[in-house]
Amino acid sequence: MGAGYDETGKLEQVFARIERLVSDGETDAAALAVGVAGQPVAAWYAGHARPELPAGPHVYWPLASISKLYTAATVMALVERGELYLSLPVHLVLPEFAGDGSDRRDAITLRQLLTHTSGLLYESPNMEELLIDQTPLDALIAEGQQYPLDHAPGSAHQYSDYGFALLGKVAATVTGVPFPELVRSLVLEPAGLQHTSLQPAPEWFPFIAQAPGAFGWGTDGAMYNSPYALRLGHPAFGVVATLADLLRFGLLFANRGMLDGYRVLSRSTVRAMTSNHVSIPGAPAWGLGFELDAAASGEGDLLGPGSFGHGGATGCTLWHDSSAEITIAFVSNRHYNLNPVSFARRLSIATNGVLAALT
Repeated sequence: MGAGYDETGKLEQVFARIERLVSDGETDAAALAVGVAGQPVAAWYAGHARPELPAGPHVYWPLASISKLYTAATVMALVERGELYLSLPVHLVLPEFAGDGSDRRDAITLRQLLTHTSGLLYESPNMEELLIDQTPLDALIAEGQQYPLDHAPGSAHQYSDYGFALLGKVAATVTGVPFPELVRSLVLEPAGLQHTSLQPAPEWFPFIAQAPGAFGWGTDGAMYNSPYALRLGHPAFGVVATLADLLRFGLLFANRGMLDGYRVLSRSTVRAMTSNHVSIPGAPAWGLGFELDAAASGEGDLLGPGSFGHGGATGCTLWHDSSAEITIAFVSNRHYNLNPVSFARRLSIATNGVLAALT
């Protein structure tokens, strides 16, 4: 089912390919929205987000790791205000984080957390059990403290959910404001993202797409769908949004920090977030939150130089190709864990298809 407009009809083939993924049972639902030259031009939905809920503009999608971009934008808004700075060592805000100093944990900075070069583990090896036990966020962070660094800070790139949990705690500690409220007041409200939340209200719950295959699926600790997880407000994976809001968030960066004539983030902040901050040999290019190496991401073979974005394990991705001035927001609801090959195919069909159709 289409919405918006597409004067050339070139996207119809892309929509048809994705619809086949739904009809073939690779995902229960999928939706795609496209922006060109900083403006939305098309949106399309197929399947069921929940057994009783058809995919559509009213559905909230668990964005999984795309949530990290909202966390990064919030941290950078605090950098703009002088409340944080990127070379700030984490332990100066969270003294308990330093440990005994034997593994150089006290050298980890906010920049390294944002670029996944801190040396911290991805997440606790007990993460599924911790979620099933409905462990509070502060306890999740404390539990992760017991594990040694996997490498010295700044010496290698290793993706880390745990690092983004720490970013949220640092921001909340410095400001005295709960992190979900910081996301709302510093990013979501200024950007007009009324249908996005890191801690959605209970009345949203029936309209949130299910994500089969996620940690704890079928339990009261299910990673993206349980009331516990939706109240958790985890900075690495807790955001839900409508497809239109996800595209609008991408357009914020396509438009260099402005939406509807209102500046949300400075041009300098957007430039910093979408520029490479990782010069480690063999490591992928990475911005402040943003992935920059489309080939390494596996989320799009046709994304050109200057592209930036992020994917999420629920089957979603958000990318902007700067040279083509095309922004792509794609969501689906079958977790990576169930079929990594199908997951990669879904995301590639969306990004490759849009770019092939419009360039």
